[in-house]
Amino acid sequence: MKRLPYFHSVFMESDGTFSHDLLKAHIGVLGSGPTFGYWSVPGGQKPHNDSPSLLVRDEVFFRTNCSKSYWHGEIMLAKEWPTDVKAWKLKDANNIPLLFFMDERPAPELPSPGVIKDWASWYNWRGLTFASPAAMLMDFPLSVYHLLNVLNVIDLDSTGEKRQSLVVHCLGAEVELNFLPLFSELALLLPNTDIQLVFFGKPGHDLVHWARKEYPGCLATNDIVWQYTAPHKIWNRNVAQSGPLPDVMVGLNAGIMAYHTWAEVVLISPLFNIPFAVTEYAEQSADQTAKQMPIMRSNYAKAFGSGTENFDKLMQPRSHSVMVNPFHRPGQRPLPVVRMPNLYNGFVIPIMTRS
Repeated sequence: MKRLPYFHSVFMESDGTFSHDLLKAHIGVLGSGPTFGYWSVPGGQKPHNDSPSLLVRDEVFFRTNCSKSYWHGEIMLAKEWPTDVKAWKLKDANNIPLLFFMDERPAPELPSPGVIKDWASWYNWRGLTFASPAAMLMDFPLSVYHLLNVLNVIDLDSTGEKRQSLVVHCLGAEVELNFLPLFSELALLLPNTDIQLVFFGKPGHDLVHWARKEYPGCLATNDIVWQYTAPHKIWNRNVAQSGPLPDVMVGLNAGIMAYHTWAEVVLISPLFNIPFAVTEYAEQSADQTAKQMPIMRSNYAKAFGSGTENFDKLMQPRSHSVMVNPFHRPGQRPLPVVRMPNLYNGFVIPIMTRS
């Protein structure tokens, strides 16, 4: 609760509230389906698609008023992506962080390391005012940018001629599928780094299979869609064994302790020395994750036996310092019974950093 004054000082109404849906309705972007572009959300009370973690579902508890025909990423059932102006659905184009530039709206200057460190610096760099609601979507790509910096995997010595290549696995993707082009912001922020983002999650897997059956030739049938690939339902040891391994892994609003499908990722990342960090909604869940990580690794290590290489890797002490994410989405999540700070991409926790 000690962080409440900070969060109430950022993008808040005077009474400390912040209604995401009210704001989206006010600017005409509250809804589901491709007609709402990047803003499309399923709505209702069910936060996720059917999950392998929900082996037994209570249809009363998980009731939803969203259409059963809704698919995360259904914007990719079209033959091509809409222009960024059309996909943002904002009346004033000056409020859009463009990806395709014009003489009157040139590309931002190449940022120096460490300059883009919070919303204020990003808005200024992008030439936007706080009248723009861009932070309501850009928290996802900018949180990935922040996680890469937290994990210290960016080569600051890379140049246009001597470029860094970075393969990033983004795990548990759902709503990200609706606005994949926005992750191009990483290319603007890290112009000397070639980043391949590979998104893992059941919604992407299902979308690809459905599209290949019902929508031949659409975007989702391509192997690469705006740096997008969905070869598996979930990330697990089969991915690690089939290779190639990623350089880094991230998860947004992960819920590490809530879903058993994260267990193998927690095991694999130290065994293969893959830097891994996530964002969480609440500081409490991040703290619980930090406390449980050594216990989880210790339990896994017993299977290998004392004195083995894998045992030593898993038992190595690691830091899991919980931090506020400066690129969290503005405003408390709409959970009326929760008083503690609970925000989309609110907190950062490194799960595995290279020794």
